[in-house]
Formats: sequence, structure tokens, C-alpha cells
Amino acid sequence: MLTYIIRRLILLPITFFAIIIVNFGIINLAPGDPVTITEINQEGNATMKADRATAFGGDERYLHFREHYGLTLPLFFNVWPWTLLEQTKQWLEELVYRKPSTTNPNSLSVKEYDELRIHVGDRSRFMMENLFKIIESEKNKNIGVKQMAIRFFVRGASREPILGGNLSEEQKTYNKKIGSDDDILKTFLINDNASQDEIKSKINALRQWYIENSAYYQFQPTTKEKISAFFFSTRFYKYISRVLTLDFGTLRNDNNKTVISEVTKRLKYSLTLALLPMFFTFFLCQFFAFIMALNQKRWPDYSLNVLFLFLYALPVFVVAPFLIEKVALNNTFPFTNTPIPISGFTSSESIFKEMTTWEKLIDIMQHLFLPMIAVMYGSLAAETRLSRTAILEVMRQDYVRTAWAKGASLPSILIKHVGRNAAITIVTSLAGSLGIVLGGSLIVETLFEINGFGKFFYEAVVNRDYNVIMFSALAGSLLSLLGYLVADIAYTLLDPRVTLD
Repeated sequence: MLTYIIRRLILLPITFFAIIIVNFGIINLAPGDPVTITEINQEGNATMKADRATAFGGDERYLHFREHYGLTLPLFFNVWPWTLLEQTKQWLEELVYRKPSTTNPNSLSVKEYDELRIHVGDRSRFMMENLFKIIESEKNKNIGVKQMAIRFFVRGASREPILGGNLSEEQKTYNKKIGSDDDILKTFLINDNASQDEIKSKINALRQWYIENSAYYQFQPTTKEKISAFFFSTRFYKYISRVLTLDFGTLRNDNNKTVISEVTKRLKYSLTLALLPMFFTFFLCQFFAFIMALNQKRWPDYSLNVLFLFLYALPVFVVAPFLIEKVALNNTFPFTNTPIPISGFTSSESIFKEMTTWEKLIDIMQHLFLPMIAVMYGSLAAETRLSRTAILEVMRQDYVRTAWAKGASLPSILIKHVGRNAAITIVTSLAGSLGIVLGGSLIVETLFEINGFGKFFYEAVVNRDYNVIMFSALAGSLLSLLGYLVADIAYTLLDPRVTLD
């Protein structure tokens, strides 16, 4: 068994890495991005807006968001440093004339135009030499193309500052330099009504700045630097380099809140709503399945089958409101005067603090009464029917008939021979569902006002918070892999015939 566990633990990071690649690709290739649906309100928070944002080289707020989320880089491999000069010039002409080519009478649509200028803007950092040649070219007399090239030159030369409270002197010096250079770069932009002398003066100043800073910013990369950019100047490398240091990023609306800290706050809620129902489901489904199997094709079997089929068909968004309105509202727990809570994980903080440990436990159990029912009734129905089938199959085995023939008692047969072997099927099913622990239950948490993972991750999807979405996918995948490993080990404990060698 030890050899098997070691082998699985070695394969686990490889499998996990493959899962990261697939999830990262799907999330980043999904239509839209967190920037196109973002608006900054007066308090400085990112909020949703209905209209579509547009991108341009001079839109600093837009660019800062794209830089922050790594959306200005290609996904897995970066071939942008090899962009040809003629291709760069063609793109600029398309943006100036708003046509696929100067001879094409058809105009670019608004969507095509926006996509092209975003595309060129993102590439600009890796084709600075091309842009400079177009700006400097004496053959190119088109001021519009030069003006567009300068805008993207400024875009490509701009850099994001290094954020943080404990910066080194080198980092502080770097921030000062890029801050100073950003101010200088803005002076190179040419207005539509600029005179020829003003244009020539700005191009001369741009040339001087380019010569002085070309080596520092690697505007003319060597072949080695291009190959390095091919692998390392990508969204995936930027993300995985942070993940390997267990840095899962911050929330999109608040850079002071990390994903880990926000997940930790909700840990007790979702773990309770996931693990407790899983625990109770395992034993209850076995209990009801034994009743159904021992009374096969009799009224207990038929009635429970119909009941669980009915429960399985009921959606949670119907059951949860029913429990609130018909069961809990204005009612008390049986044989007590205690009202049934309909919201929250505990009583209000001021009341909960004054309780003793035992009273706190009772209070939590009272508040979890309805959410637990809403979470587990569906899985209980499904697992019971599955367990019934497994028990019937085991009861037909020869070793069970032998135990009956030897005169073994009913509890002994059900527990030692039938229950342990039939539980393998349920363990497999529950192990696969371990990955949804961090997913929580959106509907249950929303209706019962429990601030768990389900509600948190749903808001992340709506707001396109990539850091939270990726953490959810990765954490769920890791738990699933660990769940199957635990299930394999449990097989050997439940059935001695199973070996992992």
C-alpha cells in the first residue's frame, strides 16, 4: 500500500498541473473579460455597468486594469517579438483608414476596430523597434499613421509600478524612473491640430528618449531575449509563478483583500454545510437502503423508492423557500417554544458572544437545521437508491449465502458481510463529491443568508474575478484528487480482498 500511495502522490502534482492548464485556458478563452464590464465609481471601487467599454492607447484606467489582470499578454506562448515591420504598418493603416486595406471599400465594424486596436496595443511592447522605424521613416509621409504609431509607442513604453509596502531601494528607484518616463512619454503624443514644426520637434524628442532608454527597456531584444519572452512573457507563466509561491492574488474590487483571507473567513460555513450532510448521508442512506433491500418488492421498498424518487426530482430552489415559509416561519421546534431560525449561521453577534460553549453549539445546530435539510435531501435520495442496488448485489453473493447457511445472525451478516462491501459504492460516490466542498451551495446560502463559498464564488463569476474563479477550480480539483486517494485507501479497510499493490 505504501508504494501505491507514494506513486499516487508523485502523480498528483502532474495531474494537478494538467488541470491548472485546462482550467486556465477555459477561463481566459471565455468571451469577455473583467475590464470590459468594469466601471470605477466615486469611491474607487470596480462596479458593473451595462454598456461596453472601449480600449485605446491613451485610456490609462483601461490599460491599468488589463495590466493588473495580465490580459495584455498572450496565453501560453509569446510570438509577438517576431512581428514583421510590414504587418505592423498594415495594422496601423487599418486603424487610421478604418478599412482592411487602403484599396478595400468596406469599412471595419465598430467591434472589429476595437478588437484590432486592443490587439495592436497589447503587442506594442514587443514591437517597439517596428513602431520607431515607422515614426522615423522619411518615406512614410502619412501623419495619421505616424500619429497612431506614436500613440502605441507610448503605450508600449509605459510600465506598471511595483506595488507593496516593503520595497527595496532598487524597486523604489525603478518606480521613480518609470513615473518620470511616463510623464515624458505623454508629451510625445500628437494632437490632430498640431503644426509641422511641433510634430517634428516631438519626433526628435521621442528619438532622443528612445536612444537613451532602448537598452534599459529592451526595445531591441536579442534572439535570446525573444526566446525567453516566448516562454516567460505570458499570462500562464505570470499566474503559475504566483501560484507556486501560494500567492492566489487579491479580489478585483479590493487589492487589500487576498483570495486566501476571504476564503478563510468563509471556511467554517461551507465546511459545515458540506461535511456534516456528507457524514449523515453516508449512514442514513445505508440505513434506508437496508430496509428497502430486506423488503424488496414489498410495500416498504415501494413506498421508500417512490419517496426518494420524489425527493430527488424536487429542485432545491423549491424546497428551500418551502422550508422557510411553511415549516419555519412563525413556527417553533417540536415540543419547545424555540422559534426555528430562517437566516444566518448563528444568532446576532452581540447575543452569540454572551452564550456559553454549550449554548453556542445548540444555537448553531438550530440555525443549521433547515439549511442541512435543504442541502442533503437530494443527495440522500440519490445515494439511498444507489446503496440499495449495491446491497442487493452483495446479498446475492455466495459468501453471504454461506454465512446464512452457517447460522450467522442477521446483524452480523448485514454489518460484517453486506454493509462493508456495499459501502464501497457509496464511498466512491462521496469521494468524488469532495471537490464541491469549496463550492458550497449557492441557493441554500443565498436564501438562508449564510456567507459561504457558494455565494462568494457566484459573485466572482458575475464580476469576472479571475483570481477567485481560478482558486475555486484549483481547490475543487485538488480536493477531488485527494478524495479519490482517500477512497482507494478506504477500499482496503472495507474489503480485505482489495489490494493496492
